[in-house]
Order: sequence, then structure tokens, then C-alpha cells
Amino acid sequence: MLLHPPFCIFTENICDMEKENYSHKVPGWFKVLLLVTALPVFTWPWLMSRATEVFSENDMADSMPWTLVMLLPLYVVLSTWISYRVYASRPEVSWILQGVQILVYGAMLMLVA
Repeated sequence: MLLHPPFCIFTENICDMEKENYSHKVPGWFKVLLLVTALPVFTWPWLMSRATEVFSENDMADSMPWTLVMLLPLYVVLSTWISYRVYASRPEVSWILQGVQILVYGAMLMLVA
């Protein structure tokens, strides 16, 4: 007879429940919404070229705008992933994350305008 510590048994069950919890309770329309709000990240090369033009014209030696533009894809991926993961338990947080993501897109466009 093989003895398992009790936490191993509970950990496996909890992991299985968490996996089922978020993957089956996220509706298809929300998955499409996540995809649509993540699509503007593919304009990042244009955003980088535009930022290069604007920042060089204005002699902006400040590294903060460059950092914001460079971290945009990472932010979008993390925000989308977290939004997908928490929708089953806290849909309000997912909606807030998606709203902030749209506001970030607008802020980036204003930064390079």
C-alpha cells in the first residue's frame, strides 16, 4: 500500500477543480472580446516607428516614453491572460482589465501623436 501525504491528494484535486473552473465558465463571446481587445497589439511595429519619429523630432531624451512603448506588448499579453483566468470567479475584474487595456491603447496613440 502506497501512502501519500494528505496535501498531495488535496493539491491534485484543487488543481483539477481550478483547471475546470476557468476553462469551462468563460463564455465564447468573452473569448472573442479578449481577442478583439488584444488585436491592436499587432500595430506595435507602426507604433515603434511613429514613436521614433516623434521622439527624435522633439528631442525627447527621456526614457519613460520609450519604456511605455516597449512594454506595451507585455502588458497586453498579461492583461488578456489574467482577464481570461479570473473571469469565472470575478467577471468584474475582467471587465475592468479590458477597459483599462482600451484606455492604454488610447494613451499610447496620444503619446505618439
